[in-house]
Amino acid sequence: MIVTEVRRTMPQIESPEPSGPEVMQPDPHYAGWSDEDVAAEFEKVGAEHRRRRRMAEAESAARVAALSWAAAAGREDGDEWAQPRGAHDAYAEGAVVTHGGKTWVSLIDANVWEPGVSGWREQTEGGAPEWVEPSGAHDAYNTGDRVTFEGVVYESTIDANTWSPADYPAGWDVVS
Repeated sequence: MIVTEVRRTMPQIESPEPSGPEVMQPDPHYAGWSDEDVAAEFEKVGAEHRRRRRMAEAESAARVAALSWAAAAGREDGDEWAQPRGAHDAYAEGAVVTHGGKTWVSLIDANVWEPGVSGWREQTEGGAPEWVEPSGAHDAYNTGDRVTFEGVVYESTIDANTWSPADYPAGWDVVS
């Protein structure tokens, strides 16, 4: 009864909305962790974040280096493909070459593969290239990619599509 009286007579104080950082609730996953455990995990996560950032920066630097090398060597889109001697003269993603009477676009950075083998997609004028079995995720077909298979043009309805229209019809729509 006294508690009820005190509650009735106490002025009600409303908490203002937090204006600073978001109010966070304790995560029950960490309930049994000591401060030292949390600090150690925080350090590991920070190290992983720094590693990933360095990897992204290195990938970007490698791409810039490859493009710079190609420009300095006088390599231009549409030139005849030449076997790279190493990473320094590998083809960048998006590079366009001719090989075997066809035009090819590199699907990956640091591409040392011969067009038609891996990492390249045939570029066609107004039509869809012939379907080529992908050798991995790097050259799999994605949603919207068009191919010609057995004289019929198909469009992939899924990402990471490594199947032919005959092997997995649900992954392709007939376009023409």
